[in-house]
Amino acid sequence: MLTKEKVAEVFKGVARIFPGIPSYQEREGLRAQDKVIREQLAARITEQVGNLQQTMAELSNRVVLKPLANLDQLCRKLMRLSDTIRFASYGYAGLFSGTAVDEQKLAELYDYDLSLHQEVEELAVAVSTLQQRRDDQWGKESLGDFQRLVNRLDERISSRESVFTGL
Repeated sequence: MLTKEKVAEVFKGVARIFPGIPSYQEREGLRAQDKVIREQLAARITEQVGNLQQTMAELSNRVVLKPLANLDQLCRKLMRLSDTIRFASYGYAGLFSGTAVDEQKLAELYDYDLSLHQEVEELAVAVSTLQQRRDDQWGKESLGDFQRLVNRLDERISSRESVFTGL
């Protein structure tokens, strides 16, 4: 019967025979961490969509209809961004791929995804601010700042692909 210790010894032996295995394991670790980060970012964006939809329902109940079309459009855009980041490419070639992987570029991709966190948190603050608006403020104040924030997040998520293609 194989125990965890025996399996670990087998893998250590394989790593000594095949020198590329440790760096593959490092890349695999970065890949897994990057996926967790992207999943969390996507979940946070989806959470904000839910908050916006709740705000839209409350506005609809109070018959404040003017901002609903724009808010709905922004919700759909945010859901698309959430899906884009959730299902983004992992950013490295597999174990038996003939393509060499630049671990520095992979680390840059990982850092890029971490940097998106701040922008997603800015989105959460902006949604919270929108939720606190009084009914009479919806007509006077446009959604321009919020739209610019969503557009900036869209650009950042879209430009992630350029970091990825540099691998």
